[in-house]
Amino acid sequence: MNLKPVAILLNLLLLTIPASASYAGDKPLQTVIHDEHHGGLDFSLGDSKYSGELTYNKSYMVNFSVNPPAGSSIKVAKAYVYWVWSKKDLEGTYPQFNASLTSSGTAVPLPEGHMYTDTKGFVSRYDYFSGMNTCDLSGKISKPGSYSISMVNTDKNGSTFCVQGIGLLLVYENPKLPIIEYWIGEGCDMLYADYGITPEVATTTTYFKGDINLDNVTDARLTTVSPSGGYSSGREARNKLFFNEKTSSIPVLGDIIQLLFGSGKSWENIYQTNETVQVALDEKPVADYLEPAENFASIQDKGDYLLATNAILVLKFKESESSEKMSS
Repeated sequence: MNLKPVAILLNLLLLTIPASASYAGDKPLQTVIHDEHHGGLDFSLGDSKYSGELTYNKSYMVNFSVNPPAGSSIKVAKAYVYWVWSKKDLEGTYPQFNASLTSSGTAVPLPEGHMYTDTKGFVSRYDYFSGMNTCDLSGKISKPGSYSISMVNTDKNGSTFCVQGIGLLLVYENPKLPIIEYWIGEGCDMLYADYGITPEVATTTTYFKGDINLDNVTDARLTTVSPSGGYSSGREARNKLFFNEKTSSIPVLGDIIQLLFGSGKSWENIYQTNETVQVALDEKPVADYLEPAENFASIQDKGDYLLATNAILVLKFKESESSEKMSS
């Protein structure tokens, strides 16, 4: 057996597959909820502002106004905490904090949720951790009103971190609203086209798996969230969002490669943040670019540095015989 071609193939794969933590698109967002029912979906950053450094016992709070459509019940409620510069002295570490939800003057502690993290992935100074924590608020937010999510650094040993903002996701059920189908993608992928990383490599792709009857779709919205997008380099925004449009390189992660579409769309420099508001929230109408199966979205950094943390696709359907049976 001639092993030379095998060795060449292995070398090519090693060059193509990114490391487990880096500025490359090596941590694609994963769908954590996929469902279909009568209702609606809302995502808000409330009055989020950059916290500055949170030392031990220092707190941070974001306020939200919840106004579901009349007759709605809240099926899903999730909070997302976006944090950066988590460190102790000059070493990266994971943040330690307690969170609580306040409504009508009553505060309730929140359980620890999932933590997604990423770093630049090479040995150097200031390789501090960045990430997103999730928290399930289902059952804790059940009616209209004003809510506050607060958190406090609980590490007595001196680690610090900064919070860029908090997001609140609400999914409503309402028999009087159209049927929606939605995919909620979560994660944390740090992207930066620098230090030898090209924009093509600094690209992360999220897949929305499943078949769609395009004839019944009346609207489709893609919501993406990017902490730091367009700001951290101190220069103008340099990023790109793709929907069902292939980038100039083929993603090698995941179990599918859906790059044969020719009717997709891309948008340049959509993520914009500043010193005060450091989380970019974007919503795009994408009904004209849907495919009947395996839709996908890609976020690309082109030199300004960003985190990709949330990708949500929501489809709205017209009533049909099957949907009328669902609501009856």
